[in-house]
Amino acid sequence: MKRAALLIAALSLLTGCTSRRISHTPRSAIEQLLLSAAVDKAMLKLELPQVKGRKVHADFTNLNCYDQEYVRAAARTRLAELGGVLVATPDDAELTVEFACGGLGTEFKESVIGLPAMPVPNSPVGTPEAPAYRSQERTGIVKLLVFVHAKGKFVAAAHYYAKADRAEGFALGWRFQPTDEIRDGWDESETRRRDAPMPATAPAEPPPAPDPPPAGVKIGRAHVSTPACMRWKK
Repeated sequence: MKRAALLIAALSLLTGCTSRRISHTPRSAIEQLLLSAAVDKAMLKLELPQVKGRKVHADFTNLNCYDQEYVRAAARTRLAELGGVLVATPDDAELTVEFACGGLGTEFKESVIGLPAMPVPNSPVGTPEAPAYRSQERTGIVKLLVFVHAKGKFVAAAHYYAKADRAEGFALGWRFQPTDEIRDGWDESETRRRDAPMPATAPAEPPPAPDPPPAGVKIGRAHVSTPACMRWKK
């Protein structure tokens, strides 16, 4: 009996517990990725041949939406891809491109087939839900207005809509995903990065052209005389 008490006392000294604090961000990663994927798809639809080779100022004064920083960066990136030369102020620009957002948010839809949760009379606990099939769909949707003008003179304007989807289903404990544009974008980004990595340094600029000669100065072939010590004697 004494040995058992000593063993229990020894084991009690060896026991312990570990806890981990779990936190959640105010917005889920799925929500943010769906919104940014929708913005990316809208920007890919943007075609402005007017900006190619011209100084362009991107105006975000009327942009009011979630994730404005990402929308701004995506818009400036797209203008540069289209050949525009980005400038900081409208005074230095030939064209001004204004961006406004008519909507940027997510939609959620759920469908359930099976037994719903039901209350039990005279019991604080009801029967749990027993679905045979459940599907959940989340969609990020964006609408952008793009207005191009030259010192106030109309050049072009258009609306751009796009959406990104993610769906998953559960059937008798089996999970499947018919659509996941977040995963598709992830895989495409990894493939692009592997096949065409970003250069370590910026491409070297060509050397500047030499200055033209002053007016009235003719440039002929240079004459190089041979030193006397190097001439062959006959």
